[in-house]
Amino acid sequence: MKNANTSPPMTYQGPNRPSRRMFLGGGSVAVALPFLESLVPRSARAAAAVAPQRLVYWFIPNGINGSTVNAWKPVDVGANYTTTPILMPLDPLRADFQVVTGLENVLGKPDGPGDHAAGTASTITCAHATKSLTNLMLGVSADQIAAKAFGSQTRLPSLQLGTSGGTATGDCDNGYSCAYARNISWSGPATPLSKITDPGTVFDQIFKGFVPGQSQTDAVKRRALNQSVLDQVTAEANSLMLKLGHTDSHKVQEYLDGVRGLEQQIDGSSAGAQCTMGTRPAAAAGGDYQATVRLMCDLMVLAMQCDATRIISFMMGNATSGQTFPSLGITDGHHSISHHGNNPAKLAQLQLIGNWEMQQFAYLLTKMKAVTEGSQNMLYNSALFLSSDVSDGASHTHTEMPVLLAGHAGGKLTTGRHLTYATTAHTKVSDLLVSMLTAVGVPSPVVGDSTGVLPELMA
Repeated sequence: MKNANTSPPMTYQGPNRPSRRMFLGGGSVAVALPFLESLVPRSARAAAAVAPQRLVYWFIPNGINGSTVNAWKPVDVGANYTTTPILMPLDPLRADFQVVTGLENVLGKPDGPGDHAAGTASTITCAHATKSLTNLMLGVSADQIAAKAFGSQTRLPSLQLGTSGGTATGDCDNGYSCAYARNISWSGPATPLSKITDPGTVFDQIFKGFVPGQSQTDAVKRRALNQSVLDQVTAEANSLMLKLGHTDSHKVQEYLDGVRGLEQQIDGSSAGAQCTMGTRPAAAAGGDYQATVRLMCDLMVLAMQCDATRIISFMMGNATSGQTFPSLGITDGHHSISHHGNNPAKLAQLQLIGNWEMQQFAYLLTKMKAVTEGSQNMLYNSALFLSSDVSDGASHTHTEMPVLLAGHAGGKLTTGRHLTYATTAHTKVSDLLVSMLTAVGVPSPVVGDSTGVLPELMA
């Protein structure tokens, strides 16, 4: 949304002009500002887009089962498709995403057993994982192709997040290294990028408030001394807001309020209090899976809002995730249930799990849509990809992949429909990923086995 006041946008010259990135306060705390139109030099406003575009890659484990009648795939196509039970939580946002069916990712098929690890590794690389415990060979993932193109524009070229940790060594799936099963982001054919699973560490990455080598005792002292990341910067923030237009001034206050609330959530969790640099917790924060997923969503939005990064990957679980869902009355592990054998009880549980997963994705989209940027919002200026390692957890198929493409990429992507491709056409997931990269301005991208842009996806 543009400035609400009727006077022309204020510009500032001289040594006291606020900068796009401004350190507020002293000590060890540094806070990056959100994107503010008022702080863009007048000469640059006409040449540059009002807001940056972002990419989010969201992985769900064990596939999305569609064996029950119309559980995932709509029966009709176009804008007036009938929402299925699993997709129901996203229905209020149907104008902001599209269901894409009929795509395949055949390079995710393993050499013998190992579909989950090979499929996970192939999710956004669309490359074939060589079965090995030590000699990794895959490809560069779509997020890292984007990071190479424009990651230097932010302090963090990309951010890798997840809910489950674990090392990248060992056998995680029938001779496939755990590196394949626990990472979707790869900067090179043999270089997986480890994800952060502790919300406190993510927060420190965003705000650079972490001190290397700091013990837990020191961390407690730092919290007691700082009390809040924002306590030391209030005066400077207020001073800055006096120099901004009405809309940007309101945006800074809204942003700082969000930071304070999120910091309080993190400090109130056991994982946040135990956060130390370089340590990846073995379990989700506080053992509450749903709370951790929601907190990670909050952090994703905050990271993009403060422009710490514009490229994020997120894994809701590792390959063969055995996550339980007691709040849904499901105490068996997800992977075990996914081998349903067409058992009606297990199929019903999988539908509940799939619906819950879409609730979490809807939560992220809703939060992104609530962040205003220029005349639009963060969701409009972004492109998000959601998929899994396999299509069906029982058959371990890599055709008819479950795919959602959300966001408008600044008006470059079509939304609000069910788009389906004939399976006989062998349309590739990799071409969808290329279409996303092209929409946000990456020149001539190639992802795995891609052959080009899918024109049907483009606005």
